[in-house]
Amino acid sequence: MGLSSKKLKEKRKKKNKFKKFAERTPSRWSMAKDEQKNVREVLDFKNVELLQKLITSQGKMFSRKRSSATARHQQMLKRAIKRARYMGLLPYVG
Repeated sequence: MGLSSKKLKEKRKKKNKFKKFAERTPSRWSMAKDEQKNVREVLDFKNVELLQKLITSQGKMFSRKRSSATARHQQMLKRAIKRARYMGLLPYVG
């Protein structure tokens, strides 16, 4: 017995539910090469204001999808947050 057309449409809708996540937005730090700031200077452990925006109130780092960072920028961000915590500029927990 096959599925009715109504059930097939519902099944297709469920598959397309997560389609919006597949569309990638440009990275927060990707700029035109002529205007590009040094990303290492921006993602520095001394830039506490920016780092506080990229962690939750409990002290957890936001995911790549939430922080709109590339893999390389997320690694730099992770390193900066850990260094800031070690230096006492950021708390380990909220």
